[in-house]
Amino acid sequence: MAIFHILAPAALLALVSIRLVANWSRLRKAPGPILAGFTDLWRAYQQYNGRLREKVLESHARYGPVVRYGVRCISISDPGVINVVYGSRAGFVTGDSYTVLLGHQNGKDIASLVSTRDEKQHGALRRSVANAFTATAALDYEKWIDVTIEELLVSLAKKSTFDLTSMTLWYTMDASARFTFGAPLGCLLAEEDVDGLLQLIRDRLTHWSRWSSYPWIERLVYRNPIFTPLASNPSGMTAVAAASLKERVSQVAARRDGKDARVTPDLLERFLEASKDFPKALDEPGIIGMLMSTISGAGDTTASVIAAVIFYLLKHPAVLKKLEAELESNSIHGIPTFAEVSKLPYLNAVLKEGMRVFTPGTHPMERVVPTGGAVIAGMHFPEGTTVGCMPAAVHLSKGVFGDDVHVFRPERWLIEDREQLRRMEAAHMGFSRGRRNCIGQNIAMLSMKKVIPAIIMKFKVISSTQTLRLSQIVPRLLRYWVRYT
Repeated sequence: MAIFHILAPAALLALVSIRLVANWSRLRKAPGPILAGFTDLWRAYQQYNGRLREKVLESHARYGPVVRYGVRCISISDPGVINVVYGSRAGFVTGDSYTVLLGHQNGKDIASLVSTRDEKQHGALRRSVANAFTATAALDYEKWIDVTIEELLVSLAKKSTFDLTSMTLWYTMDASARFTFGAPLGCLLAEEDVDGLLQLIRDRLTHWSRWSSYPWIERLVYRNPIFTPLASNPSGMTAVAAASLKERVSQVAARRDGKDARVTPDLLERFLEASKDFPKALDEPGIIGMLMSTISGAGDTTASVIAAVIFYLLKHPAVLKKLEAELESNSIHGIPTFAEVSKLPYLNAVLKEGMRVFTPGTHPMERVVPTGGAVIAGMHFPEGTTVGCMPAAVHLSKGVFGDDVHVFRPERWLIEDREQLRRMEAAHMGFSRGRRNCIGQNIAMLSMKKVIPAIIMKFKVISSTQTLRLSQIVPRLLRYWVRYT
């Protein structure tokens, strides 16, 4: 019996050691933190504490363009691999970590454009709603954005001091609700998270960040029918989207019955219309998934980019003066139309540069190497390996953006060298890349190109005291996104 008590732990220790060594040897040629090669607990710990972005960037600075951050996980900062990993014909599918983003309702998972791993399902869903997100369709939502910008400017004008990060956040939440559901949430009026929708978005992202290292444990804990009381975390946003869909379907039925009901040319209305031609892709779960994607992307994410751009403008007064001069010379006053600002060179450069130096996403955009393996960045990776580019790392490529990659310098986008511009555009991942790029980017750009000039021209006389105060406040939102996305 005494021998058993000695041999059993020794055997268990030997098995664990063999497994850890096997994990490490799988991708032993890829450099990175030693512990990351032995166990995914290293990655899980960094994600839970909001430091994965920082650690991956440090590793790239130390080891080069290929870095290991998990047992099967590789981050690549070489812009030249973007088309290889994210190209439409590359054969790479999204990593298993994205399943943590699946909504959950009535015991079933609800897939969105972001969370579905099935490429056929993703393609069908994207094609079914594509017409709602074109550049032309985005103009239909301009009036919703105009109304919300006006509310923002009125609110700001009443204050002697204000937290610009919070106000832009309330703006984007109300604007996204208007062009998605046809009505604001009332965040600007209340200056708070009305109905807790923003918190639901953040809870969803926090849930993803905490569990994406071990998605199989997340499925066991939160999606196991035996433990249904625990399934509330990934289900909150699903419930909101489902309730909005149910209400709109009732309104549509009322219109058919001849009752007075307001017709709103918003995204939900377009989804319902598209469902007639794509009933399989845009069934009830399909529409709910689209609403979840739109709410998450159009609110908090857009607000963080707006806050970051304004922060960098305040930090670089010369850039702000150049932008003001461009707006003045084009007679931009008040709330501009998109036609007035859509092609302004310096404004475009400011936004591109802002999204380059500040990228909200903090995880590599994970894809799985297909059958047969693949050679990426000069290294062979076996099938099943998770590879991905973290935009923040790609955007620091000195070979593409120059030695001053850490500097906010919009002028880098205003050069005449077309080949260099092409290389920078090809390396820019502000809206992701490939067949899973951000479907709502036309709406996001429309919103940002209107609200930033509106704020600048309305409040262009800024004292040094106000500038200091804003420059101290804005990073709060930036730190939040570094931690939780």
